[in-house]
Amino acid sequence: KFFLNSPPFVPYISVRLFLLGGERRAVLGMEPPTGSDPPPFAQAYPPMALGFGEEASGYITPRTERHVRGRRCWIHMWVATFVILYVTSLVMTALRWSEQGMCIRSWWCVTKMYICTFIAALVWVWYLWRSTTRPGEVPPGLLISVWFTTGTLSVGCCSLCNWAMVQLWAWMNPYCYITYPADNWPWDYTSGKCMMINVVQWILTAGIIEESFKFASLLRLRPSPSKVKAGLDWCRCKCPGIPKAWWMRLADSPLAVALCGVAAGGGLATTENFMYIFSQESIEKAFGENDLESAYGRIAASFAHMVWTGYAACGLAKWQFMDPSDPDRPRRRTSYLLAPIVLHGLYNWCSTLQRCEAYEETYQGKLYKSDGCYLPPKWRMAFKAGHTIVMLLSFYWWHAEFSEVAGDDQEEEQVAEPTASSSRQV
Repeated sequence: KFFLNSPPFVPYISVRLFLLGGERRAVLGMEPPTGSDPPPFAQAYPPMALGFGEEASGYITPRTERHVRGRRCWIHMWVATFVILYVTSLVMTALRWSEQGMCIRSWWCVTKMYICTFIAALVWVWYLWRSTTRPGEVPPGLLISVWFTTGTLSVGCCSLCNWAMVQLWAWMNPYCYITYPADNWPWDYTSGKCMMINVVQWILTAGIIEESFKFASLLRLRPSPSKVKAGLDWCRCKCPGIPKAWWMRLADSPLAVALCGVAAGGGLATTENFMYIFSQESIEKAFGENDLESAYGRIAASFAHMVWTGYAACGLAKWQFMDPSDPDRPRRRTSYLLAPIVLHGLYNWCSTLQRCEAYEETYQGKLYKSDGCYLPPKWRMAFKAGHTIVMLLSFYWWHAEFSEVAGDDQEEEQVAEPTASSSRQV
């Protein structure tokens, strides 16, 4: 009644107050009554989507909407970051890493190493985004912002926790711990007891820590603007120059949540690749022996990280958007997290026990040599096969869940289009 019975300039002033007032609904301080039509400013800036059973009662400002949807500046920041890191790697190659300095061979070597850090994650996220979404459905800035979160905060937390756990395992048994399962090394192979201890340590360390921190970055996703508004009402802390909803992102469809999971895995994998590929040992092999096995091996690890977090994100998407009375709805948002934890531990376990570290020792004037392998050749082949099986199983489970999520979105679009066309005809 206020809008209908007021002079024309009053609704205009009210809308301006709303736009300038941050998250407040400025209709002279009044909330829209339940069940009534939304005010004109809400029609101009409607919520994009609603979670199951929600009403259009949570309105956010256009500025907040742009922020939670993912600004384009995240893409520019991503490009600038990788350009700066590439220039830094060229400078380090010229000054320290290559004995010949900056030449064509050293430039090509460091370029290949650098590309291996991010190419798998970037191409895979881009391909899924292009092939499964409609224009404007999932902003690329949303995916890049999630990528940055796991590539910085999650990696930092994982590094500290993993280091602490490695120190704990080494203190408990310095001859058989997570990265060194060598109770009989170098003259004999690893015992069965040490192998079992090793698999448990990998699951409790890399499995739980890395998968949990990657998944934690997805907990900032909100399925609807009303959930964003509820988060703002719950936490009213303000920081100068920072948007109020800085810790939240709006993923308003199951497909958006699933893609954010893949991007989260890619972000952590990229930063982890930097640490492995540009380690001192890898640099010496690359520039001294032209051995890029460490760099090429990280490509498979990048895919593994993405499918593990992508699988857990599919469970989160179902939990957020499915009817609570649906028997297929996960009981908890973390219901799909256990499988990635176990698969991650098994993946690292199979990789560790395939290693060989050559050893030489002179005793009483005689030189003794050992290949330093943790397992005999047949067992190494078995663990290599297990490594492949874990990877294929991980991809299969993720593909099944992701296809279901993407298929559900397409079915909803097909149902919505005839409904919209029929309503226009009426």
